[in-house]
Amino acid sequence: MNSKPGVYIEAMQARIEDHLKASLSNLEAESTDLLVQMISHHLGWVKPEASRGKRLRPLLSLLSCDAAGGHWQSALPAASAIEWIHNFSLIHDDIEDRSETRRGRETLWNRWGIAQATNTGDALFALAHLLTYELEGQGHDSATILAIQKQLDKACLHLTIGQHLDLKFEETDGVTEVDYLEMIEGKTAALIAASCEIGALAAHSKPSKVALFQKFGHDLGMSFQIYDDLLGIWGTPDVTGKPSGDDLRVRKKTLPIIFAINHSDDFRGLWVSHEIDDNRISRMITSLNRCGAREYAEEATQRWTESALEALSISEPTEPAASELAHLAQKLLSREY
Repeated sequence: MNSKPGVYIEAMQARIEDHLKASLSNLEAESTDLLVQMISHHLGWVKPEASRGKRLRPLLSLLSCDAAGGHWQSALPAASAIEWIHNFSLIHDDIEDRSETRRGRETLWNRWGIAQATNTGDALFALAHLLTYELEGQGHDSATILAIQKQLDKACLHLTIGQHLDLKFEETDGVTEVDYLEMIEGKTAALIAASCEIGALAAHSKPSKVALFQKFGHDLGMSFQIYDDLLGIWGTPDVTGKPSGDDLRVRKKTLPIIFAINHSDDFRGLWVSHEIDDNRISRMITSLNRCGAREYAEEATQRWTESALEALSISEPTEPAASELAHLAQKLLSREY
């Protein structure tokens, strides 16, 4: 295999995409044409120019497998399963959050209705679990496969707990930073941590090394979500695929908002009024800037990223995957607002 960084990552991304498409063979029937169409729409396969997302989680899994001393091709079924789980959660989240767009196009529920979107998410959940059975064909023993399946299922449970807390917080006053960190640990960090941990498991690493990759993924996931919180307020529609200030509009209790509620009388007054229009959102953003909420969240992302990179370094990862993981971690913090 050519180990030049660009070719290396492109090969992984291409195999991930091909493997995801191939897994839809389980749905090949005239009666399921619409189901495949909805999945293809969500994944960005309908139009060549459509955004397909970052495929961050499966890429982390494959890179972790190589960095832990394995061969990334052997982890491909698990990586694809992780991507289906991620998209299952996105489809359901869009319904629960009433989000009308994702990646610049209509969400499934907005286009085909809640019932069909819910069912499509359920189909991806089932496809994910079917994919893990393919690990046997990659030479993995039963113990390794069961360990991977267990971590995937645990991540699914933590994911739903995190989403439960996120929804609960919409109706709860007095959400603290500790509460928020518990929520994103489930909603975002759990699956990213599992992605890296599963990659190391597929490399048949010793438990101490697996734990370090799990910590790398966990801390990276925490950083990733806090950075997304920044994008949810200060990001442009071209970057986020959603309206500017969207988290303020839907009253998400994210880290910069929690900070501002506790440190700015001006912002707190705007927040409790419950009157949301473009003018008020503009005033809220001004207040967030004045009280240092943006800087506070940016510093938090940096701390979590540094902690992630420290865990990666201690694991003594192999090249070129080690450099690619470190580069990817830093790249997540350089997405433009």
